[in-house]
Formats: sequence, structure tokens, C-alpha cells
Amino acid sequence: MPDLNQLLLILHFLGLALGLSTSFANMVMGALIAKAPPAEKAVLGRFPPVMSRVGGGGLVLLWATGLTLVFTKWGGFGSLPWQFHAKLTAVVLLTGVVGYVHALQAKAGRGDMAAAARIPSVGKVATVLAIVAVIFAVLAFD
Repeated sequence: MPDLNQLLLILHFLGLALGLSTSFANMVMGALIAKAPPAEKAVLGRFPPVMSRVGGGGLVLLWATGLTLVFTKWGGFGSLPWQFHAKLTAVVLLTGVVGYVHALQAKAGRGDMAAAARIPSVGKVATVLAIVAVIFAVLAFD
């Protein structure tokens, strides 16, 4: 039977999987939508906002489990190496970018095509920040 920290780490990795899968799924779907016939674009276009909510849920799970682990496993922020703080900076920036994507999606849902056009670029920034966070997590906890 896993202890609390092992369970938290399992949930943390599940949150990571949800978030990163969203980034890659939406990049692939964006490419499919761009090449799709007009009749299919509307149907395919329903996928990215739904996946975005999945990724948002993963990010919430990451925050909840990560903050809990900082205190239950590591005794607070002060005991963690600089690489962890770099990871945390990437996660804070990622959270802001994800919030911006959700705001753009809301505008796009109201018909703002300029907002819709910005989503793929901002989504790529989110993907890069997520990868940077993973790299520094590995460096911090290796």
C-alpha cells in the first residue's frame, strides 16, 4: 500500500500526463483543423477547448499535489535546490499562459477571430514552459 507521499507523487505524475497530453494533442489537432475541409473544421474545432479543460484540470492537480509534497516530503521551499525554484518559476509562468489561453478561448467562443488566431502560438509557449518545468524537475530531484 503506498504511503501518502507516494500517492501524491502518483497523482502529480497523472496531472503532468494530463497537461502534456493536452499540449501535444492540441498541436496535432490544430494541424488537422488547418488542413480540413470547411465542413469538418467546425466538428474538429470542438476538440481543442475540451482538451484545454483536461489540461487545466491536470494543472490544478499538479499545483495541489506539488504544494502538498513540498511540505510533507521536503519540509518546505527552503530545503529545495535552485533547480526546483527554476521549475516553479516555469510552472507559475505556465499557469499564467494557460489562464491567457482560456481567456482567448472565451473570446473566440464569442466570435473574436483574432483571439482564436493567437491560441496556437500561445499554446506553443505553454508547451515549451511545461517542458522546461519537467527538465528542471528532473534536475532538482535526480
